[in-house]
Amino acid sequence: MKNKGRIVVVLMVMVMAFVVVSALTLRSRLRCGGFPGSGVTAEELPAPASADTVRVALWNIRNFPLDRRPQDPDLGYSRRTNICDLQDVLRGLDADVIGFEEITDTRRFPPILRRAGGRRQYRLRFGSHGGRHGQKIALAWDDDRIEMVSELEEIAGVAVTEGYKPALVATFRTRQDPPLEFTVIQVHLAAAPRGFGHRRQQYQALVDWINENALGAKRANLIVQGDFNVTGWEGGSQAEELALLDNLMRGAGLTRSENLDGCTEYWEGGGGRDGIQVPSLLDLVYLKGFEEHQVTSPESWLHCKRYNCGELVSMSGKEDGTFWDVSDHCPVTFEIKPGS
Repeated sequence: MKNKGRIVVVLMVMVMAFVVVSALTLRSRLRCGGFPGSGVTAEELPAPASADTVRVALWNIRNFPLDRRPQDPDLGYSRRTNICDLQDVLRGLDADVIGFEEITDTRRFPPILRRAGGRRQYRLRFGSHGGRHGQKIALAWDDDRIEMVSELEEIAGVAVTEGYKPALVATFRTRQDPPLEFTVIQVHLAAAPRGFGHRRQQYQALVDWINENALGAKRANLIVQGDFNVTGWEGGSQAEELALLDNLMRGAGLTRSENLDGCTEYWEGGGGRDGIQVPSLLDLVYLKGFEEHQVTSPESWLHCKRYNCGELVSMSGKEDGTFWDVSDHCPVTFEIKPGS
């Protein structure tokens, strides 16, 4: 009887171990499931950040966590966000401050950022409104190197209708000596040519707030960044809208920092669902108060770097592993040299 009892215990332990291993394997497959195409590589992410600079990043993580059936399996449409690739990217950005857009699940995202951060002790704050699709704007910072020295604010006027989101504002100070203080305004504006009328109102609301709240020494160093969705309007080109926005921001003392790669996102273009994605410049950085040599030019990573902002072809069997499995937008980084 004793031997029989031992056998039962051993069998139970084996069954429990099998269940645990199976559960972990299934969890890993669900978290890491994706296409066999190119994923995250070191060549398509920035080199480790230097200790004497402040690295700032911005990234629209498409409807995190995207989880839906392919729109057209033959064209390689994603089923879900590949969480393992996402963590690899967040870790590889190695940023001190990160602005996010389109976080629809504010419960699942913080532990992912925490795991990805490794040695970095990220704190994370979300905006209060996500618009009609629940897409939250967020700001994260490494609390070991950066402190938030203001209350988190929102520019309510940027949410020109119930379906849009206010901009998110925070002032940070580095913990190094001498400290550098700067304010970040994170935006996610109305999309598509049909949204131009609302975008133009959002631009004006943003400029009005800056003119009223960033005068003189107050918020002297200002970064306005995020997904501006500058797509042009019906009958008007993207270049025309970008020139209009640049002019408005220049009136408030801000200058756009030119992106080194020339694109930050891919979309289907005018050719429909033919598997060919074309580049676009939607994620922008405007600066005020910094010396010209103090801030590096924004640089785009992942598939923007992989295809050198040329065409991205994604057909069945040739799917791109970060475009479909993580985000259509590429993360963007730039660096500030505090001692300059």
